[in-house]
Amino acid sequence: MGASSAPNPQPPLDAGEKSLRAYGIRSQREQVLAGMLQVASAKGYEMTTVEDVVAAAGVSRRTFDELFANKQECFLAAYDAAIDVAIAYMSTSYEAAGGEPWPDRVAAALRALVELFSAEADIIRMAMVEVTEMGEDPRVRYRDALVRFEQFFDEGLAYSPQGGQLPPDTARFAVAAATALIFDEVRAGRGRELERILPDLVYAVLMPYLGPEAAEVEMKRVAGPG
Repeated sequence: MGASSAPNPQPPLDAGEKSLRAYGIRSQREQVLAGMLQVASAKGYEMTTVEDVVAAAGVSRRTFDELFANKQECFLAAYDAAIDVAIAYMSTSYEAAGGEPWPDRVAAALRALVELFSAEADIIRMAMVEVTEMGEDPRVRYRDALVRFEQFFDEGLAYSPQGGQLPPDTARFAVAAATALIFDEVRAGRGRELERILPDLVYAVLMPYLGPEAAEVEMKRVAGPG
């Protein structure tokens, strides 16, 4: 599946606003999901209560109960909605660079991702670090989310000089490398500084396809002079 076939979530309220919370709130369900992200990112999932969520969302407890069976179901739905927004931002940047070589399109998508994640560092810490400690269902949702980012690397096999010799799941390795870099920064409390590691991310994801020397060239191009 190419990036052009990415999910098409409702667009953010303001496409220029980098926000995982502003994904086209047009219904009470979306109000509740935004409330869950707001509260859980501030207090942590365990400390978040349904009462907190409905207060932030501006809806009644009855409305919550009609929409979701429990707190975890609401959280997982909010988690999926946030991933939808991240994929949408990356897809927009990837497709906007459609006339450029594949490495440039990947760099554009990664730039959009780190800009978004830096603006929402609290949510990203919850989504990457805390979610892996919440039990099996959230961990499965986390692993499923990582698979969705592989679409931006599908063209790499065709672009790579040694594409025919690369494993078919090379995209999974690329996503894992990028995830490890971002995870370490977020866990260390540097989530708002993720734009700083963009060159490293570009190198990590392109190296399996281009080799270390060509990936380093792309990394230096992204880093710019200095």
